[in-house]
Amino acid sequence: MELETAVRLKANIVQLVWIDGTYDMVATQEVLKYVRKSGIELGPVDLVKYAEAFGATGKMILTPDEIGPVMREALNHTGPIVIGVHVDYSDNHELFEMVREDRIH
Repeated sequence: MELETAVRLKANIVQLVWIDGTYDMVATQEVLKYVRKSGIELGPVDLVKYAEAFGATGKMILTPDEIGPVMREALNHTGPIVIGVHVDYSDNHELFEMVREDRIH
């Protein structure tokens, strides 16, 4: 709904979407609390087509070399633009462990 509103109002916004195919932050918390994950896997979503379906521009950053050019293009773009970036959250559990250790001390 927010993307439709941004398109309709011709808002100059840049939306970054971090893609890992899961609700990883939820999964990390589930493992901490329940010692298992449940219902966190997502199927493939074509973010460019999703953005375009609303009338926005969609871009993907596929390599580190593309970050600068794509972000410069996005910041100079008129109207909403959605940028997908694949991320690896496999070490998130270590961040949560550090937070938990800090609370203990």
